[in-house]
Amino acid sequence: MSTDDRKNGARQLTVPLDVRSACRAEAVESGEVPLAALPRCEDMAPEGGMLAYRVGFFESQGVQPLAAEVRVETQLALECARCRETVVTPVTSSSQVRFVFSEDQAEHVESQAEPVILGREGRVRLLDLLEDELLMAVPLMPVHEHPCAPIEPGRAYESGELPEPAEGERENPFAALAALKKDRGGNQ
Repeated sequence: MSTDDRKNGARQLTVPLDVRSACRAEAVESGEVPLAALPRCEDMAPEGGMLAYRVGFFESQGVQPLAAEVRVETQLALECARCRETVVTPVTSSSQVRFVFSEDQAEHVESQAEPVILGREGRVRLLDLLEDELLMAVPLMPVHEHPCAPIEPGRAYESGELPEPAEGERENPFAALAALKKDRGGNQ
């Protein structure tokens, strides 16, 4: 896929889609879009990162019949929770959404589906669906698969280790408490 095709594909994903028509037709939208086209995710995008997606619309039984299955797959450049260096993490997610028209209707969506509130026009931007799905799938504590390299001595705070004081600098841990007690009028 050429760069122009990718830009056109990303632009096409920003055009509001009529959800009722898409669900009735059981439309399927799939392809790839640059992660840089997702404004809330662009800081997690590795250079040239792409998001593969598939959105299958359908009508379901029940109170909220307008539905879709949203699948995304990509790799994100995240900060390792151990060493704070960049770790490229594969992310794959799939979920069902129910399209509703109010907060009240959203409260009644079954637990296995996510509510998506539509405007009066009943339209949604596919890019917004994809971005929401990806953000829900970002791992909370990404880490390297292999043990992280030792932390440099100059980065003691980030490593969680405090530098040891020199031998003559060690304080009595109760000295500050004793000084506080004297200041409050406690005679010793």
